[in-house]
Amino acid sequence: LVNRILLPYLNEAGFILEEGIGFERIDKIMLDFGMPMGPFTLMDEIGLDVGYKVACLLEENLGARLKVPQIFKKVYEKKWFGRKTSQGFYIHPALDSKGGVNRTKEKEPNKEVNGLLPNSLKAVMSDEDILSRMLYRMINEAAFCLEEKVCNEPADVDIGMIMGTGFPPFRGGLLRYADKLGAQRIARESREFADKFKAERFSLCGFLVELAKINGKFYR
Repeated sequence: LVNRILLPYLNEAGFILEEGIGFERIDKIMLDFGMPMGPFTLMDEIGLDVGYKVACLLEENLGARLKVPQIFKKVYEKKWFGRKTSQGFYIHPALDSKGGVNRTKEKEPNKEVNGLLPNSLKAVMSDEDILSRMLYRMINEAAFCLEEKVCNEPADVDIGMIMGTGFPPFRGGLLRYADKLGAQRIARESREFADKFKAERFSLCGFLVELAKINGKFYR
């Protein structure tokens, strides 16, 4: 459940990066939202050797909705696996002789990542749109999980995301937050993103479409 919902979020961060938005900025937006770390820091902590393979498996089984951005493949092929190799999206302090992290040094952006990105794309995008694109992808996938009976009720999603990913508890959980935004807004803006990017990954779950039609909520 957590992987199903988390991977579209991480993928969307990758697509936004490919459009020319810096990964440091994307990470900061999610930190400001309340996440314990940004998506690129999280990928470095998980390890791209593991994360990329899981992402590819989900794309293979779920199709274009879980399409993996090319930047992840390029970083994977460089063997920049994150903290475990001291280099990922960030440069991490090397482990000391006892295998511990050197806490006297901070991670730094890996500027070599920029050399893997398309030079022609320099998008102008608001923080709000960046946040919405990543959160809406998670909400939509959560709706698919409910529709497919991967879980039984919205609370399963919210507990899983809070405990499994650190989704900010003060937001009430992913689907509590979705209810605050409203299904109509989420559906409308997701369709706008789909039209703008001509991307199947924004295809809406039927359950979410029906909620939008009746202005319904995940929590009834």
